[in-house]
Amino acid sequence: MTLQVLPPELLETKDKIETKEPQPYFKPSSLKDGESEEFRLLGCYETGHAVTGWQYASETAGPDGELKFSGYVVTRTHPGVPADLARETDWSKPDRPKIDGTHVKPRKFLAWVAMSAARGRLEVLFIEQKSLREQLTEVLQEIEDYTWTEDGLANFSIKITRKGAGLETTYSILPKVRKVPPKIVEEWKTSRDSIWLPNFFEG
Repeated sequence: MTLQVLPPELLETKDKIETKEPQPYFKPSSLKDGESEEFRLLGCYETGHAVTGWQYASETAGPDGELKFSGYVVTRTHPGVPADLARETDWSKPDRPKIDGTHVKPRKFLAWVAMSAARGRLEVLFIEQKSLREQLTEVLQEIEDYTWTEDGLANFSIKITRKGAGLETTYSILPKVRKVPPKIVEEWKTSRDSIWLPNFFEG
């Protein structure tokens, strides 16, 4: 007599369940045309909750010796021209070949701890777009309108919107004064000392 060891339900073919944790950061480039996301900035540069740095596309040789895209590298200082810096792409050709003898320029970024209004959690707002960084800098200099609590919480939110696609893409920031909800105050008290953004981009 053969015993049935497995419950029959385990042998049924089912849709795959996604168990991967969501990324802990948000990039405005992930927005689609006309979409917006709202955030509240938490902490500041002095407390290790806001940093700037550089990001570049990397290429490394595969088993066949061909250079292949291998991800993005982030550094706190300008990397110069590292050996693994990716080549530019020829977008005018259908097969999008790489152009030997060229390289993609590293891009500056601003990373800031923020509370996502849509997901209700702490995330790292990762801003690569120069226009967004400049707009945010203007907002933060209006210190009479957009203030901070003693615990380093913004008394305002910022709404990031994307318009257009491809080379026609533009981004905008709209600040709005909003009192900090008690829930965010409490969560920040328990989380702020365990976050030190420079560790994300070093080592």
